[in-house]
Amino acid sequence: MPRARSSSRKRNLAALIAALVAFALPALADAATQQIHGIVLSVTPQTGEAIVRHDAFGGMPSMAMTFRILPRERAKELLPGNEIDATVDTSKDIWTLSNIRLITEQAVTPISTQHVDLLRAGDTVPDQAFLDQNGRPFRFSQLLGQDVVLAFIYTRCQDPQMCPLISTHFNALQRLLGARKAHLVEVTLDPSYDRPPVLARYARLFGADPRRWTLAVGDAQPTLAFAARFGIVVFPDPQIGIIHSENTVEIAPDGTIQRMYPDASWQPATIVADIDARRAAENDPLARLRLWAFDDGPLALGVLVLAAAAYLAFRLGRGMFAKDA
Repeated sequence: MPRARSSSRKRNLAALIAALVAFALPALADAATQQIHGIVLSVTPQTGEAIVRHDAFGGMPSMAMTFRILPRERAKELLPGNEIDATVDTSKDIWTLSNIRLITEQAVTPISTQHVDLLRAGDTVPDQAFLDQNGRPFRFSQLLGQDVVLAFIYTRCQDPQMCPLISTHFNALQRLLGARKAHLVEVTLDPSYDRPPVLARYARLFGADPRRWTLAVGDAQPTLAFAARFGIVVFPDPQIGIIHSENTVEIAPDGTIQRMYPDASWQPATIVADIDARRAAENDPLARLRLWAFDDGPLALGVLVLAAAAYLAFRLGRGMFAKDA
C-alpha cells in the first residue's frame, strides 16, 4: 500500500511540474519571438550582423540595436537605408532577425564614409580635440583620474526615445553620481549646426552642470570619424533629419573603455553600480536583480515562474519522500 501511495504521489508531482512548465513556456516563447519593422543603419556581412533602427514592439521602445541576421548569408543582401519587416528572437545573447522582407530597397550613404578601426573594451579613448559648450578647448586627457560616461547626440533630434532620452539619463546620472569623481560627455553628431552656443542652450535645457557634464563638438569630419570609431553610423533622413546608431560608453579613470551600451535602454543606476564596483565600493546585487527583472519584463517573468516551479517541485517532492521514509 505505501508503495502504491508513493507511486501516486510521484505521478501527481510530475503532473504538477508539467503543468507549471506548460504555463511558463508559452509566455517565454511569446516574449522571445515577435514581428519587427525598422530601417537598416549598417551591415557587417563578415559577422552576419546589422544595426537596425526599429519601431517599438512588445515592451521595447523604438531604438537602434545590433541584430544577428539569420540565415547569415542574408546579411550580404541588406544595405543601409533598407526598410524591413522581420521576425525578432530575443532569447539569444545577440537578438536575431529572420524571415526578413524588404519594404524598400533604397540605399543611403552614411554621412561619414571613411573606414575606421573600431574601438573595443580595453582600448584607450582617442585624445581628440573638441570645443565644449562654452567654446573652450576640450580633450579626454583632461578627464584622466575620473570615471567618464560618453554618449552621442544631436540637439535637433525629435525622437523622445533617442537623444532626448540619453540626455535625460545623463541628467539622472549627474544627480546619482553625487560627489564621485566622474564626468559626463556628449559628443554631437551634427557638428555643422551644433556649435558651442547651440550646445550651451541644449545644456541648459537638460540641466547640465559644466563642471560635471561636457557637450563637445569639433570640425565636422574629425567629429564624425571619432564617433565612427565607437560604431556610430550617421546618415541623413529627409523626414527625421539624422538617423544614427547608439553607443553609451563607460571609460575608466585611466582612459580605457570598460563597457559599451549599443542602445538607449541602459539605466543610470546600472552605470553608477558599475562605477562603484570598479572603485571597490559596496555593490548591491539585489539592486541588479531588480533592474534585470523589471527591464526584461515578460521574459524575466517567465524565467521566474520556471524557477518558482522548480522550487515548489523540490519542496513537494522532499515532503512526499520524507513521508514515505
